[in-house]
Amino acid sequence: MSTISIDGVSNSTDLAAATASTAATQELGQDAFLNLLVTQLQYQDPLNPQENEAFIAQLAQFSQVEQLTNANDALANLYQAMASMNNASMTQLLGQNVRAHGDTFQYDGDGEVELHFDAAAQTSSSTLTITDENGSVVFTSEIGALAEGEGSYSWSGNSLQGGDAEAGQYTFSVSASDSDGDSVTVQEIIEGEIDGMGFESGTPVPSINGVDISLGDIIRVTTPGAGDEADEDGGQS
Repeated sequence: MSTISIDGVSNSTDLAAATASTAATQELGQDAFLNLLVTQLQYQDPLNPQENEAFIAQLAQFSQVEQLTNANDALANLYQAMASMNNASMTQLLGQNVRAHGDTFQYDGDGEVELHFDAAAQTSSSTLTITDENGSVVFTSEIGALAEGEGSYSWSGNSLQGGDAEAGQYTFSVSASDSDGDSVTVQEIIEGEIDGMGFESGTPVPSINGVDISLGDIIRVTTPGAGDEADEDGGQS
């Protein structure tokens, strides 16, 4: 409640002091309301006192303020409890393998990196491009036709300048077209084990090898070794 009508109060110094703090915040809390109400009763004209109906209405307004304040406190406590439960449950992702929409990956400067993608349709020509943290292209290659659906490309770490790229964070993209020359959407995919969980932003932010991903971008979560166990069971039957 931002404004409340107060009738029959003189322009006294005491009233000005009573309203000064509420004017600064433009909000009327319980203590401020009571202060204004007492000041009103103190300075009302005894020959023209406030009507009972108006006084009762102001008391009802105070009751509403109190109820809203209590409701806000209860909702705040409920939100904190739910946030704590959510944060605790998200830690169960640690150590799990995930597949997620994303184009950023960490390269340790040695070996190959498997880059995954998902083509919306079959392509006749496709180009994969890798850039460093400064946005400079370090590698590009024609990767030919792609089948519709999921695919991958193994980058050996070689760069346009010759030799291996340095360890660091990179991004990749795939541009493609069909046999008619029309562009085909290819979604970049990242895979790996969740090895970190940040809460600085107030919401859980998992990371793969130090690269943050959004919870909303996660496509699939699997337990490490679950696929191998399924294959072994299938082989025994």
